[in-house]
Amino acid sequence: MHKVCFWAWMVLSVPAAHGADCVDTYDPAMDYFPHKAELQYAESLAIEYFDNYKVVTVHTPWPGAEQAVQYLLVQCGTPAPDGYEGVQRITVPIRRLAALSTTQLPHLELLDARETLVAVSDIEMVHSPGVNQRFAAGKIAEIGHGAGINLELVLELETDVVMTVASAQAQYNAHPVLQQAGVAVAINAEYTEPSPLGRTEWLKFTATFFNAEALAEKRFADIAAQYQQYAALVRDIPTAQRPTVFGGSLWRDAWHIAGGKSYAAQLIAAAGGAYLWADDDSAGSLPLDFEAVYEKAHAADVWLTMRNQWHSLAEVQAADERYAAFAAFSSGQVYNANARLNAHGGNDYWESGLAEPHIVLADFIKILHPDRLPEHALKFYQKLD
Repeated sequence: MHKVCFWAWMVLSVPAAHGADCVDTYDPAMDYFPHKAELQYAESLAIEYFDNYKVVTVHTPWPGAEQAVQYLLVQCGTPAPDGYEGVQRITVPIRRLAALSTTQLPHLELLDARETLVAVSDIEMVHSPGVNQRFAAGKIAEIGHGAGINLELVLELETDVVMTVASAQAQYNAHPVLQQAGVAVAINAEYTEPSPLGRTEWLKFTATFFNAEALAEKRFADIAAQYQQYAALVRDIPTAQRPTVFGGSLWRDAWHIAGGKSYAAQLIAAAGGAYLWADDDSAGSLPLDFEAVYEKAHAADVWLTMRNQWHSLAEVQAADERYAAFAAFSSGQVYNANARLNAHGGNDYWESGLAEPHIVLADFIKILHPDRLPEHALKFYQKLD
């Protein structure tokens, strides 16, 4: 069981919403949230609805976290409920958002809320043309990362919420600095979800801050339906006909292999692949040495990797001669998730890719069973020649 950690700090007194989004005359008998999010896949998120407020609980704000965090979202123009001492209160719908992870940006597109974005961590990592255009027009600021976030600029921007991610390493966390200054901050923990649709369903977390649950439900239902339709195309493929697959690459003498219950492993299985570490019970990554990976994967059919700088097999081999000994290298079956990079190396896989698991799945099916999706063109992955 997770304990709930109630973070206490100054409650913002300026309402986030105005005009028609704010209640003029409060009616205690009215349900102000007729459209409610219902969760199907996300394991670390819970949303409870009351007549004029919502309680959003993030059970696992980062891997290994022992305490959950909660947010009290109160409809603008209505009174906050009694109790919930120390729980962060945020007036909804919000109007000014700072997003510290590129994975959060597609949520704003899907919720028709891009105009609310006032800040990002680093514009060079952002692939979205629309966000880049707004930055060029002076409508979006850069506020930096982690504990080094530009707090003075955040305060000047008068953000309603800063949406961030968190980890067990304090130097990577912005939320303690923001909390101490009384800035409303919400931890989006989508990356802790092991399943592709579980991650994407965190669209509904973002939607709660905008009262956009109805649109989030529709968008997510469409994505989930397409994902299941693609998965059905290869469900009948016998085990013996499923190509063997491995992933990752060496980084500082360690090869981080995705665990058998991980996001990547689930995508490979759904795409009709035989992931070589499928029997592993972990949802994280396994740091292995080259020899351990080679022993198990040297004869594998397909190698799926994620290295921005690799655009050819020659570049792979230049990084380490031993890579050429893999059968997938020799047969030219090496695919890299770097097909959509901006000029600074910002990778759209880590932006719209997480909001489009059905397209990533289609890429995997095209790679592993091209006859099942003959018309599909790879979007996030490319074959290295």
